[in-house]
Amino acid sequence: MGGRRWKGLLSAAMSVAAIVWSEDARANQEVRDWNTVMAQMEPLTGFFMASRLSALLHVSIHDALNAIPETARYETYLPPVDAEGPALPEAALAAAGRTMLATYIDFYSNQSLPPEFANPGLQDLLPMVEAVYDAQLSAIPDGPEKEEGIRIGEAAAINLWNERLGDGWNNPDDLEFEWPDSDGDGDPMTGLPGEYVMLDPADTFPGTSQPFFFWWGDMTPWTMRDNDQFLPPPPPRPKNGAFRRDLEETRAYGAVDSAVRTPQQAFEALWWEACDGFVFSGTYAFTRQLVSDFELDNYEAARVFALAMLTQADAMIANVNSKNHYNFWRPITAIDHYYPGSDWKPLMTTSPNQEYPAGHPMVSGATLYALMEFFGGGDLDEPLVGTNTCGDIVFDSLKDAVEGVINARVWGGIHYRGSGEVGARTGKKIAKYVHRRFLEPL
Repeated sequence: MGGRRWKGLLSAAMSVAAIVWSEDARANQEVRDWNTVMAQMEPLTGFFMASRLSALLHVSIHDALNAIPETARYETYLPPVDAEGPALPEAALAAAGRTMLATYIDFYSNQSLPPEFANPGLQDLLPMVEAVYDAQLSAIPDGPEKEEGIRIGEAAAINLWNERLGDGWNNPDDLEFEWPDSDGDGDPMTGLPGEYVMLDPADTFPGTSQPFFFWWGDMTPWTMRDNDQFLPPPPPRPKNGAFRRDLEETRAYGAVDSAVRTPQQAFEALWWEACDGFVFSGTYAFTRQLVSDFELDNYEAARVFALAMLTQADAMIANVNSKNHYNFWRPITAIDHYYPGSDWKPLMTTSPNQEYPAGHPMVSGATLYALMEFFGGGDLDEPLVGTNTCGDIVFDSLKDAVEGVINARVWGGIHYRGSGEVGARTGKKIAKYVHRRFLEPL
């Protein structure tokens, strides 16, 4: 990333950090501040790692707040840190946010890690973390209750960090993807109709020889009983009429040189992913807006964020697990099969992993459905506004946003509509499962 961009982010963070805490019991700026900082890390971590980081951050904040017996409101994810005396929850919140992000930056900026995980550029964001932390602590009166709050927050973050360190995020067993050889020629770039094959690196990502982060489907889940607990039904057969209609829609609307896709549709396709690495910027921004619009306090906001991010993290694991299970072909392969020699290319670069179910509608859809558990799916008093480097996008409701991400994958030429709809329905099931079983009111 260019130095100019990160200087701009740091300047923006200093403005965020300059906020003076409100005495209003409904304030939730502190929780939103940490989400804002974390969201800036996504282009450096990648969206797989971001799904894990967002859960680490927001669960630790939630657990820190609810470890203080006198003020706890909700069950914690891990057993609560033992309090050694009266503590200020604001200090616990600040310390949990700072400790998790600083620990994450220190760990993943280590250049001795494999290149798919290490990113020294994360160190550029540490001043942003410290600025927000200092601003939040400066609004809290000094004393033993502040110090105890800091201790609790730090301990809650480290406990969760240690709990998840061995969850399989780094493919510790050095697994390699086993390519099916259904056609018997031993070539991973060929297969039977309907089967995912290794895509030409010129069409995807140079040097790619295995599906992207395929081991993520075997990670230790956060809430699910098993990784395949939410395995969707099988994808349609290649000759299925509904599938062929979906294929034709993607071929027409998703082509790089589409004659039917509108400029607005192209913008929306790119907005959801191709904006300097901001994949989840919409769901993060929508969550920040909703907890503000509905005037939730820090406890309520921390719970909303934690449940939404737990849902997102497990939806990512479940999605990769399902992709590996069904190994379904991408539009670029299917269109070449049915229209040989057409040289069809999608608007967006096809991710080097299997198609079914569509990942963004399932993972972001799960997060949006998690928010619907709190805020409903109908039209909101204030429309949702998401901002990233591509510009602004606006939705009247969370349901509209789910439909938006499904559309985006079709208009981008990298998924089929039916796959996006199945992904969103599966994400909804995960959201309901998490909401009904975790972080319940005391």
